[in-house]
Amino acid sequence: MTANSTNQVEAAQVRKGIRRPAQRTRIQRRHKMLIWSFLLIVQLPVGLITLYLGGLATPQFSSSMSFSIRSEEFANPFDALSGLGELSSGTTSDAQIVFDFIRSQKIVRTLEEEIGLRALYAAPEHDPVFTIANNVSVEELVQHWNRMVQVNLDKGSGIVRVQAFAFDPEDARHINERILLQSQSLVDQLSFLARQDAIRYAEADLESARERLKTARQGLSEFRSAARVIDPTIAVQSQGGISAALQQQLADAWIELDLLTAATTREDSPRLAQLRRRVSAIESRLEEERQALSGNANSGMVEIVGRFEALLVEREFAEQAFVAAAAAFDVARAEAGRRTKYLAVHIEPTLPDTALYPRSLMIILVSFALLLLGWAVTIMVAYSVRDRG
Repeated sequence: MTANSTNQVEAAQVRKGIRRPAQRTRIQRRHKMLIWSFLLIVQLPVGLITLYLGGLATPQFSSSMSFSIRSEEFANPFDALSGLGELSSGTTSDAQIVFDFIRSQKIVRTLEEEIGLRALYAAPEHDPVFTIANNVSVEELVQHWNRMVQVNLDKGSGIVRVQAFAFDPEDARHINERILLQSQSLVDQLSFLARQDAIRYAEADLESARERLKTARQGLSEFRSAARVIDPTIAVQSQGGISAALQQQLADAWIELDLLTAATTREDSPRLAQLRRRVSAIESRLEEERQALSGNANSGMVEIVGRFEALLVEREFAEQAFVAAAAAFDVARAEAGRRTKYLAVHIEPTLPDTALYPRSLMIILVSFALLLLGWAVTIMVAYSVRDRG
C-alpha cells in the first residue's frame, strides 16, 4: 500500500469518526532529566548514608544521669533587729549556672587533662563523621563535646539531665561521673563564695555597730561632763519636789494671810506684815525654781533633760544593733563550716549494655524524606520557571 492510499484510508476513517491507533510512547529528554536528578539528589545520598551507617559508623553507647541543686536555707533569729536574711541568695539559678558550665570550654579543658577527651573521641579511626582527629583545636573539641554530651534543664523543677555518648560503655559512664564531680566542685565553690560574702558583710555590720555604740557612749559621757550631772532626770525630780513643797507652803501662807486679814482690820499689824513678807519670799523662791527648770536654750534643765534622753535612746538602739550584729556574725561564722548547697543526684550515671546509637533506620528515613522534599520542590520551581518563559 502506497503512502497516498494510506493517507486516503486514514482520511476516510477520520470522516467516519474512527480514532487513530495510539502510537508507542518514547522517553523524552525531560523524563531523563527527572530520573537523573532523582538519582543524584535523592537516591545517591541516601545510598551513601545507608552504606556509611551499615559499614563505617561506630556503635555508640549512651549513659544517662539527672540531678538538681539543693540549698539549706538558714533563717537568722535576729532578722528583725539586724535586717540580715538568708546566707545565700542570688538572682541567677544555680541549675542554670551548672547547665552552662557543662557546655563550656572550662569543663572540656579539665576533662581533657583528666581523661583525654581527644584520644577518647578519636579512637575509631575508620569513622570520619562521629570521631575527631587527635590534633583538633579546643574550639573544635568543644563543638564535638556538645554533640556527644547532651544537657537538658527543666527550669520548672531545676532538674539537670545529662546524656553522654561514647564508643565504649565504661567511657560513657566515666564521662558522666567526671561531669558529676566537676559540677559538685562548682557548686561547692559557689557555696564557699556565698559563705565568705556572708561573713564579710556580717563582719562589716558588726564593725559599724561597734563604732555606732562607741560614738553613742562617748557622746553621753561628754554630755555628763559638760552638764556636771550623772542623771539630770534625778535633779529634775528633786527640783520638782522642791517646787511642789514651795507651792504647798505658799498655799498655806495665803490661807493664813486671808484668815488674819479677815480677823483684824489693822494694816500695821506686825503679824500681818510678817505673813506678807513670807508670801513674798515663797513666791520669789518658787519663781527661781521655775526659772531653773526652764532657763534659757543652753542651760535650762528642760533642754538638758531632752538632750540626755535623746542620747539615752541613741545608746539603747546602738546596743541593740550591736547585739544583733554580733549574733549575725557568730551565725555566719558557724555556717561557714557547713555545706549549704549540694548536688542531689536523682539518677546515678548508668552503665549501658547495648549500643543504641546511631539510630540508622531513623536517620535513613529522615534523610530520604528531606531529600525527596527538596528534590520535589526544586523540580516544581524549575518547571514553573520554564512555563513562565
